[in-house]
Amino acid sequence: MSLGELRVFLLAACELDRCAYHKLLVSELGLNIAVQSGFRPVDIWSAMRSEPDLALVVADRPNSDIYAAVQMIPRLCKDTRVLVVSASMDDLALRDWGRCGITGYVVKDGGLDELRTAIEAVRHKRAYFSPGVREAIEKGRESTDGLARLSRREIELLPLLASGLTLREAAERMTVSYKTADSYRTSLLRKLGVRDRVELARYAIRQRIIDP
Repeated sequence: MSLGELRVFLLAACELDRCAYHKLLVSELGLNIAVQSGFRPVDIWSAMRSEPDLALVVADRPNSDIYAAVQMIPRLCKDTRVLVVSASMDDLALRDWGRCGITGYVVKDGGLDELRTAIEAVRHKRAYFSPGVREAIEKGRESTDGLARLSRREIELLPLLASGLTLREAAERMTVSYKTADSYRTSLLRKLGVRDRVELARYAIRQRIIDP
């Protein structure tokens, strides 16, 4: 598969960033941008139905919503590789990215040549990290604990309950029945080793899935 045959999902919070990167990736690298969106969960779910080969995430100022959104990608489609492009080299932010199942991380200072190298690497299912970021990202991977055991639907439910929605409200957001959502909740609490909504919220805050 050549670069041009890759089906790319472009994510950026700002529409201007999406437009700029769309133009750059198409004109300079010959990529096929199959779908693009921001970080709303509903947009992620919709975009991932197309089963892209690569999710290219542009995020200079990541927050808990962005991390939670990106964590969904490999769970919705295990074959989609995730490459982050960011100006940040903050140690805590890098650890948080490590919890997201990313395949690569490119610091913007590396320019277009490094971005091309990174995309070529993940195209061949190899990891790629700019110099100076791998150690912090690997530490984040090591602390993922219970999150790695969660199903796709449990991952969707976690931030909804932790942010204060009732189970019925969460079920409506997820378009599932109350009984099904209750089953997801039972399994979610068991896998994370927490007893109730309060402990779940504390867990989500510690993992930076939601803001305190």
